[in-house]
Amino acid sequence: MKNKNLLLALVILSFAFIFSSCSDDQQAVNPTGPSWNTRDVPDITENGENPDETILSSETDNPSSSGFIYIQSNDAGLNSVLIYRQQSNGSLTLQATVSSGGNGTGGGLGNQGAITINENEKWLFAVNAGSNSVSSFRISNNGNLTLAHTMSTGGIRPVSVTSYRRLLYVVNAGSDNISGFRIGGGGTLTAIAGSMQSLSSTGTGPAQISFSPNGNFLYVTEKATDKITTFPVGNNGAAGSGTSVSSTGQTPFGFDIARDKYLIVSNAAGGAANQSSATSYSGLNAGNLSPVNGAVGNNQAAACWVAVTKYGRFAFVRNTGSDNISSYYVAPFGGLFLLHAAIPSEDAPTEIIVADNNIYVYALNSASHTISCYRRTILGNLNSIGTTTGLPSFATGIAAR
Repeated sequence: MKNKNLLLALVILSFAFIFSSCSDDQQAVNPTGPSWNTRDVPDITENGENPDETILSSETDNPSSSGFIYIQSNDAGLNSVLIYRQQSNGSLTLQATVSSGGNGTGGGLGNQGAITINENEKWLFAVNAGSNSVSSFRISNNGNLTLAHTMSTGGIRPVSVTSYRRLLYVVNAGSDNISGFRIGGGGTLTAIAGSMQSLSSTGTGPAQISFSPNGNFLYVTEKATDKITTFPVGNNGAAGSGTSVSSTGQTPFGFDIARDKYLIVSNAAGGAANQSSATSYSGLNAGNLSPVNGAVGNNQAAACWVAVTKYGRFAFVRNTGSDNISSYYVAPFGGLFLLHAAIPSEDAPTEIIVADNNIYVYALNSASHTISCYRRTILGNLNSIGTTTGLPSFATGIAAR
């Protein structure tokens, strides 16, 4: 009888050990994120209806759709925009270089979003950080650009620009403020009275500015203050006074919008090793940011730039300090889940973007002066498909059409 009881106890202990091991394996999918168990693991395929996944299985080896990638040179002399044609196999070919009518700085800007394309893809806008101005370009059907207007921002060292319908806003890092413009029919820019507003303080180190999807709010990340500042936008296009919230995660840097309602922000943590993270915020269209599931770590260094897939299910974060890319899944409720912590990249990676066809991903590398080209694969992974060389030394900003 004693032997039978001992055998039963051993069987129970064995099952307990096996169950515990399986649970630990599941939790290791996101080891540096919030505490969660197998019951909380989201279905990344979304019952086979995740549009960012299904497009991958529906495309051939060489997607038929191609497009254009735009990058700013930020030369200390005359600034320019480089136009790359995206081939069907994902490779890039330099098509043209167009002067912006302003100057760059010939140095790093610590920013995301130095150039942007409006929603109807007819206009491109670029900051000229060295001459305190912003430029507008008409985009032709063949991807070429025609300079339309260059206008003073009214501030010092503009580093990021955003547009919504006929409105354009920039954030000026040197003067810690934002300023707004109305976009005319021919691409002319007119300053909006009362649109210039201050950030939370001086020396804030702003990284990016962007409109909410509904156009009612502007958001600015402040690296030096660990804050995100929100500005309401009135019916006349003028921004009101800003309100700031402390970021969930140190050194908020770049961001992108997922599922049209969540703000996905990278947290560089001052560049400290193994301390980077990303945070998803709800309340984007209401001007009331709230972290969804905290700062989700990736055990990397200097997470600075963010790009989200077309349907907002996946976010890619470039880690400059550890020379790699992390990918996250964005759940329907906005929660972030780390999928791949360290997808290999080249030296000193900076900005990243998902192409318009939602298949290819392009990323700048400041040390090697190259563009890394990737093809998305299932479950948020990236496969390298080559490198484009000859990028200007201090290139910044990347946009896709």
